[in-house]
Amino acid sequence: MKPLIFLLPAVLSLHAAAQNYVIADDRLSSGVLTLEGSSFSVSTVNPNGNVCDYEGIVRNRIASDGEGCVVHFSFRRDSVRLDIPEPAREACQSYCGHNAFFDRVYYKMPTACASKYAEAAERRFQAAYRDKRFREAANLKRQYLNQCGRFLYLTDWMRVLNDLAVSFKNAGDKAACRKTLAPLSEWLRDYRPNYINETDYKREASAARFNLKQCEAE
Repeated sequence: MKPLIFLLPAVLSLHAAAQNYVIADDRLSSGVLTLEGSSFSVSTVNPNGNVCDYEGIVRNRIASDGEGCVVHFSFRRDSVRLDIPEPAREACQSYCGHNAFFDRVYYKMPTACASKYAEAAERRFQAAYRDKRFREAANLKRQYLNQCGRFLYLTDWMRVLNDLAVSFKNAGDKAACRKTLAPLSEWLRDYRPNYINETDYKREASAARFNLKQCEAE
């Protein structure tokens, strides 16, 4: 979510020695789980901007606040799943705003998606685009999308798709431009933005509609 997206690079740098996991495959929510030794903290933001914040100690893959909130941790190679038993759900909900939750799967991001590497990739893309090396620019943006797309919030994802589509268009490949923008169709047709993302959404939606028109088959 927008507030957490701005916070994410700072969180990851502050916990450089810690293990950080994030929400994936969810365009409208954000979340960070940080593990450092037996300590953990988790912060999530739901589509309406409501937040969960919870921290504690993990012992034998279980965390308890001593007041009824119990969280079970399941560890995989590249992910951590948090589960809350039904009897503990009400107590754990006290750490969350309305309809927000933190019991879900968190994934380790590829190194290429960390802020400093993503910023470097963006500089390479911009340099190629300015030099009118549009096919190279498209390849750079597509590589980033393939590696990091599942971790992107809606409006960031839309921006990447718009950048890629325009690169294809300027490289003379309108079919690839249309194919790139196809996943946005449902978001352009059905989605209604809220106060958190309205400005960014309207900007990217307007760009996508313009790009689709520019990439129409002749």
